[in-house]
Amino acid sequence: MIRTRNFLLFILILAFLVGGILLTLWFSADTAVRGSYSDMIFGGADTATMTAEVVTPEDKRESRLAALRKKLSGFTDVALAPSTDEAVIEEELTSTATSAPPVTATVKLCSNYRVVSVPKLTGGLTYAEAGGQRTFLLTETVLSESTSTPPLTTQTTVFTLPLRTGELGVTDCIGADVVAVTPTGLPIRNSEVSKYSGSGENTLIGYTIDGLQLFGSTSSINTDECGGATVGGVYRYYLSTERATLINCFVAVPIAL
Repeated sequence: MIRTRNFLLFILILAFLVGGILLTLWFSADTAVRGSYSDMIFGGADTATMTAEVVTPEDKRESRLAALRKKLSGFTDVALAPSTDEAVIEEELTSTATSAPPVTATVKLCSNYRVVSVPKLTGGLTYAEAGGQRTFLLTETVLSESTSTPPLTTQTTVFTLPLRTGELGVTDCIGADVVAVTPTGLPIRNSEVSKYSGSGENTLIGYTIDGLQLFGSTSSINTDECGGATVGGVYRYYLSTERATLINCFVAVPIAL
């Protein structure tokens, strides 16, 4: 009887000890799991430093544009206009790399421009400057029927030109092909560049019908759109190898011959 009771007591104590051990192990494992979970969420005792990196998405615009240009390169009737940035860059490079060529002035013809014949311009004339005019005169000698009477010399005004030394600040178109006369009264046509090409800038060719002087070719004087320049306070027209005409326009009001 005593032995049976001691055996039961021994079994009970052993079960209590085993249960305590198992319960202790269970609590230890649960604490470890919860600690790991807490560390995962809150970083444990050592707080982890988190950094954020902003990643800029790659601009696919240029690559897409290049691919589109490549795809359209096989078509002859399709042209893809450059983007605004490309157009601006191309314009800046062009303006920086090369300078614009000088503007070539062109001849200004009136709407009623015509080729004229001027019978009175036969040459052999003289001129006199007075009263703001340049008067071209025909001098003739009339022989008397009597030997005792000396020959009579007469002068007849053929035409007059205004006597000007400066431009009027406005340009006038060319109405006829005769734009000037020689000092002896021969017509000078605007297309006769080759006829006077051998004349230098100090050679007086004649007078334009707007009352100014016309000199030979020059390479040292910069002329305006009409073909003239002010030298020493006097406006003069000059021939140029860069023009197909003697002058391009008038800087004063021309007369009709």
